[in-house]
Amino acid sequence: TPEDLYNRPQTQFTAEFMGSNNQLSGRVRDMADGRALLEGEGWRLWGAARGSLKTGDSATGIIRLERTRIATAAGENRLRTELVTGMFLGDRKENLFKLGAARLRCYGTPVPDAGGSDCYLELPQDDFWVFAAPAAPAA
Repeated sequence: TPEDLYNRPQTQFTAEFMGSNNQLSGRVRDMADGRALLEGEGWRLWGAARGSLKTGDSATGIIRLERTRIATAAGENRLRTELVTGMFLGDRKENLFKLGAARLRCYGTPVPDAGGSDCYLELPQDDFWVFAAPAAPAA
Protein backbone atom coordinates (compact mmCIF):
# COMPACT_ATOMS: atom_id res chain seq x y z
CA THR A 1 0.00 0.00 0.00
CA PRO A 2 1.13 3.62 -0.30
CA GLU A 3 1.21 3.74 3.51
CA ASP A 4 3.61 0.77 3.66
CA LEU A 5 5.84 2.26 0.99
CA TYR A 6 5.96 5.57 2.85
CA ASN A 7 6.21 4.34 6.45
CA ARG A 8 8.14 1.06 6.06
CA PRO A 9 10.29 1.16 2.92
CA GLN A 10 12.47 -1.90 2.45
CA THR A 11 14.80 -0.43 -0.18
CA GLN A 12 16.57 2.90 -0.55
CA PHE A 13 14.85 3.42 -3.90
CA THR A 14 11.42 3.12 -2.26
CA ALA A 15 12.43 5.42 0.61
CA GLU A 16 13.59 8.09 -1.85
CA PHE A 17 10.60 7.65 -4.17
CA MET A 18 8.05 9.20 -1.79
CA GLY A 19 8.26 12.16 0.56
CA SER A 20 10.97 14.65 1.49
CA ASN A 21 14.01 13.10 3.15
CA ASN A 22 17.23 13.86 4.93
CA GLN A 23 20.19 11.64 4.02
CA LEU A 24 23.46 10.96 5.81
CA SER A 25 26.22 8.78 4.40
CA GLY A 26 28.58 6.86 6.64
CA ARG A 27 29.85 3.45 7.66
CA VAL A 28 28.12 0.80 9.78
CA ARG A 29 30.07 0.51 13.05
CA ASP A 30 27.83 -1.94 14.92
CA MET A 31 24.74 -4.11 14.48
CA ALA A 32 22.33 -5.16 17.25
CA ASP A 33 18.71 -6.34 17.36
CA GLY A 34 17.81 -5.19 13.84
CA ARG A 35 19.56 -1.86 14.30
CA ALA A 36 22.66 -0.41 12.68
CA LEU A 37 24.99 2.18 14.19
CA LEU A 38 25.85 4.53 11.33
CA GLU A 39 28.93 6.70 11.81
CA GLY A 40 30.04 9.75 9.87
CA GLU A 41 32.53 12.51 10.47
CA GLY A 42 31.93 13.54 14.10
CA TRP A 43 28.58 11.78 14.58
CA ARG A 44 26.98 8.39 15.31
CA LEU A 45 23.31 7.46 15.00
CA TRP A 46 21.38 4.23 15.55
CA GLY A 47 18.76 3.39 12.94
CA ALA A 48 16.57 0.58 11.70
CA ALA A 49 18.67 -1.74 9.50
CA ARG A 50 17.15 -2.31 6.07
CA GLY A 51 18.32 -5.00 3.70
CA SER A 52 21.59 -6.86 4.04
CA LEU A 53 23.97 -4.86 6.24
CA LYS A 54 27.07 -5.83 8.15
CA THR A 55 29.64 -4.03 10.27
CA GLY A 56 32.07 -2.07 8.08
CA ASP A 57 29.64 -1.52 5.19
CA SER A 58 29.24 1.89 3.61
CA ALA A 59 25.63 2.91 4.13
CA THR A 60 23.10 5.71 3.84
CA GLY A 61 20.70 6.75 6.58
CA ILE A 62 17.39 8.23 5.46
CA ILE A 63 14.71 9.90 7.56
CA ARG A 64 11.53 11.68 6.49
CA LEU A 65 11.73 15.43 6.96
CA GLU A 66 8.69 15.54 9.25
CA ARG A 67 10.14 12.86 11.55
CA THR A 68 13.27 14.86 12.34
CA ARG A 69 12.82 16.90 15.54
CA ILE A 70 14.50 20.01 16.93
CA ALA A 71 15.83 19.40 20.45
CA THR A 72 17.09 21.79 23.12
CA ALA A 73 20.09 19.75 24.30
CA ALA A 74 22.34 16.80 23.53
CA GLY A 75 20.77 13.37 23.92
CA GLU A 76 20.23 9.94 22.42
CA ASN A 77 20.31 9.91 18.61
CA ARG A 78 20.81 13.66 18.42
CA LEU A 79 23.18 15.66 16.24
CA ARG A 80 24.73 18.99 17.12
CA THR A 81 24.17 21.12 14.03
CA GLU A 82 24.33 24.74 12.98
CA LEU A 83 21.17 26.56 11.93
CA VAL A 84 21.73 28.11 8.50
CA THR A 85 18.32 29.60 7.76
CA GLY A 86 14.59 29.16 8.23
CA MET A 87 11.66 29.74 5.93
CA PHE A 88 8.13 30.52 7.11
CA LEU A 89 5.67 28.38 5.11
CA GLY A 90 2.37 29.55 6.62
CA ASP A 91 1.45 26.48 8.66
CA ARG A 92 5.02 25.70 9.72
CA LYS A 93 8.64 26.78 9.50
CA GLU A 94 11.20 24.76 7.54
CA ASN A 95 14.77 25.10 8.75
CA LEU A 96 18.07 24.26 7.09
CA PHE A 97 20.91 22.97 9.27
CA LYS A 98 24.57 22.29 8.54
CA LEU A 99 26.43 19.20 9.74
CA GLY A 100 29.88 19.33 8.15
CA ALA A 101 29.28 19.08 4.41
CA ALA A 102 25.77 17.67 4.92
CA ARG A 103 22.61 19.77 4.96
CA LEU A 104 19.54 18.67 6.92
CA ARG A 105 16.04 20.08 6.97
CA CYS A 106 13.53 20.04 9.80
CA TYR A 107 10.16 21.59 10.60
CA GLY A 108 9.74 23.57 13.82
CA THR A 109 11.15 26.58 15.64
CA PRO A 110 14.79 26.31 16.69
CA VAL A 111 15.85 27.52 20.11
CA PRO A 112 17.42 30.04 19.90
CA ASP A 113 15.84 31.25 16.67
CA ALA A 114 18.86 32.88 15.05
CA GLY A 115 21.06 32.10 12.07
CA GLY A 116 24.43 30.58 12.90
CA SER A 117 23.24 29.16 16.23
CA ASP A 118 24.02 25.65 17.38
CA CYS A 119 20.97 23.40 17.57
CA TYR A 120 20.33 19.73 18.14
CA LEU A 121 18.36 17.55 15.77
CA GLU A 122 16.85 14.30 16.98
CA LEU A 123 16.52 11.43 14.50
CA PRO A 124 14.37 8.75 16.19
CA GLN A 125 15.88 5.28 15.71
CA ASP A 126 12.72 3.69 14.32
CA ASP A 127 12.38 6.45 11.70
CA PHE A 128 16.04 6.57 10.63
CA TRP A 129 16.45 3.78 8.08
CA VAL A 130 19.95 2.54 7.27
CA PHE A 131 20.49 1.06 3.79
CA ALA A 132 23.64 -0.50 2.37
CA ALA A 133 25.36 1.70 -0.18
CA PRO A 134 24.90 0.45 -3.75
CA ALA A 135 27.69 -1.85 -4.91
CA ALA A 136 30.20 -0.38 -7.32
CA PRO A 137 29.72 -1.56 -10.91
CA ALA A 138 32.03 -4.38 -12.01
CA ALA A 139 34.91 -3.32 -14.24
